[in-house]
Amino acid sequence: MAILLPYRTDPRLLFQVLEYAKGRGVDRSVLEARLGGGEPLRETLNALEQLGLIERDDAEVRLTEAGRRLAYATDAMERRRELARVVLSYPPYGGAIERALREGLSVMDGPWVERVWQVEMRLGQPRNRVEEARTFFFKLAEEAGLGVFRRGVRGQPSRLVLAPDLEEQVRALRPLLARAEPLRDVSEEAGEEQTERAEVQPEMPPRLAGEGTIEAAGGVPVTVTMTVTVDLTTWELEKIEAFLRLLGMVPEGVRLSR
Repeated sequence: MAILLPYRTDPRLLFQVLEYAKGRGVDRSVLEARLGGGEPLRETLNALEQLGLIERDDAEVRLTEAGRRLAYATDAMERRRELARVVLSYPPYGGAIERALREGLSVMDGPWVERVWQVEMRLGQPRNRVEEARTFFFKLAEEAGLGVFRRGVRGQPSRLVLAPDLEEQVRALRPLLARAEPLRDVSEEAGEEQTERAEVQPEMPPRLAGEGTIEAAGGVPVTVTMTVTVDLTTWELEKIEAFLRLLGMVPEGVRLSR
């Protein structure tokens, strides 16, 4: 499924749809009658599908396994834990949070998240979607107990103040996260490409000169002798002398004569 960042919806609407879809699922017409149609419902269903909480067709909406765990949570603590699991399993959200932890950040603001999504993860989302998607991400993360959402005022960007125990939460939930293929970080890809390029470079064999010994199949030593023939008939005497001296065939101080 292609990434289409959730936006123009609210965590409250997500939980309402999950409630209606308990059991065998719910017809879309029922959701339209109870929640209203149009963009809010469309984007709410997109958010639920992106987060892996529902499966749907043109007529019916059904809970996935992750959706059932969240919908049937028995208390607020369990609901926060299951929602945190969902948030961290969604690559654009989990990837941004993991990167913030690696960088030692205590706050994720809107421009930083946009750079991670658009530049490092290469999501290629429309600008207006990204701006509103950041807000929804921050709200959902707050609902999951991963931080506190602060709306931007007086020129300050919207931001998520990360929970003090975020690293411990992520460490505890990491073994339970969905086994989705993570989005690649461009900066990490560049380093891996350089490593791979270095690994696949073939080792150049040593140049043989004169006589040497190599091992043939079975470890049997084989002596290799190379003979080089040089035509000196057109060379001047000084050039021949220099060449032979280079080969050690003419001692220092000895001059060739015609």
